[in-house]
Amino acid sequence: MSNKLHSFRNFNKQNYDKVAAGEHIVPEKSGDNEWNWEFIRKCNYFLSRYNRAGIAQKIKDSYAAEVHFFKCWEYFNKVKRYGDVPWLSEDLTTDSEELFAPRDSRLLVMDSVLTNLNWAISNLPVKSEAVDGRINKDVALILKARICLHEGTFRKYHGIDDGTTFLKEAVDAVSTLMHEGNYSIYNTGNPDKDYRNLFCDLDLAGNPEMIYYKKYELGLLGNRISNLLEGEESALGWSVSKSLVDSYLCECGKPISLCKEHFLGHDSIQAEMLHRDPRLCQTVCYPGKDLLRESILPSIPGSGMSTSNIPTGYRIIKFWVDDPEEYLRYQQGILDAPIFRYAEALLIYAEAKAELGECTQNDLDKSINLLRKRVGMPDMIMANLIKDPLSDFPLLPVLIDEIRRERRVELALESFRYDDMMRWKAGKLFENPVRGMKYVASQYPKVVLGKHIQIDDEGFILPYWNILPNGRTFDESKHYYFPLPTEELVINPNLKQNPGWK
Repeated sequence: MSNKLHSFRNFNKQNYDKVAAGEHIVPEKSGDNEWNWEFIRKCNYFLSRYNRAGIAQKIKDSYAAEVHFFKCWEYFNKVKRYGDVPWLSEDLTTDSEELFAPRDSRLLVMDSVLTNLNWAISNLPVKSEAVDGRINKDVALILKARICLHEGTFRKYHGIDDGTTFLKEAVDAVSTLMHEGNYSIYNTGNPDKDYRNLFCDLDLAGNPEMIYYKKYELGLLGNRISNLLEGEESALGWSVSKSLVDSYLCECGKPISLCKEHFLGHDSIQAEMLHRDPRLCQTVCYPGKDLLRESILPSIPGSGMSTSNIPTGYRIIKFWVDDPEEYLRYQQGILDAPIFRYAEALLIYAEAKAELGECTQNDLDKSINLLRKRVGMPDMIMANLIKDPLSDFPLLPVLIDEIRRERRVELALESFRYDDMMRWKAGKLFENPVRGMKYVASQYPKVVLGKHIQIDDEGFILPYWNILPNGRTFDESKHYYFPLPTEELVINPNLKQNPGWK
């Protein structure tokens, strides 16, 4: 939840995000956005000089491999936002010609990223020999898998090429992790708690699913996630969309559009959350349960139920710790944060295999179905899949569609959704109205329609009705990339603005 882009179609704040609404503009200066090259310069400075150290080459190379790892991650972020960017292999000075060079192609840059990341993997220590908390071979493998899935599918769906090279590299990276056997899906046999416990465990040390996580410790480094979700500042309006809630399958394994037996309809938030994939009630708070000061109903605007403000009615419970001491630590919370977990690796494997046309039932059994077993959901059986008539991707093969659903549910609110929509060339989905739960007037006697909230023709809350009355827009000709800062174009005339931006 720390990513400033968040998960636009899953996560909704009180104030709408200008990027999601298509209202962002060309920045004047680089500032703190992704068009900043100081970190790359620091990496190149080290890589140009590390061999001068008088220590064993293997040790030197292991340090250089860590720097390559972070350099590749930084370049990945830049390419996601801007497409073509300069590929810099040396630290520059004020006299360097590269300062005034044009951008290099995305193809060249990402091929260079892959080459550098492979070198890092070859020179990083294995997990058992690495210093705790430092980058090891497994962490580089999962980063490689993440990058290669993104690049392979981006190339495929944006018509650059078929993406095969990168998709195969993604499969190979995860296959190596699988073969090594260092990780497994966290599963204690409690389907109603195991998923959420991944995100509300103060200490992730020893968790078999964590490939890498950020450790927080009293007196050294703290966060305030639990405080923000439970405290007075939950009035910031952190909530999730109806679109995310609707994506969870029923407990029988069917989507809500195809399940008459278990789906109880949208007439109340209580009804719609029953008999669903257990991950739903471990991500979104079921009314009256778990949150320390939550009333029997969500506190929507105008209800007067609490100082919290849940604009969609769907309150987040994922990441919230049921521990008053953690909440009271304020900015010194010690909730550890997953960065790379094995579940993501398995989702990458299944999606890349499906995109390559190579996915078998055995592939699903050792990836997707391990995630489903944790929460007691039926296995995904290829032969039994039926296309969801309400799918966001009506033309997509049902297998890929359902793998995307699984990814959305499993990784909800972990800052993947925006990038996923960009790589799938699905930006037009941003134009769908953001909706919340069904408004039931009898449950909210103090709420005045048109004053506190507004609803659509079907009775669902519209959280941005008064501040975004015309909805969101997505311009296919420009919004898949961010604009370069004007200052950079003035300093270097050889830089060209991304298409569509002025």
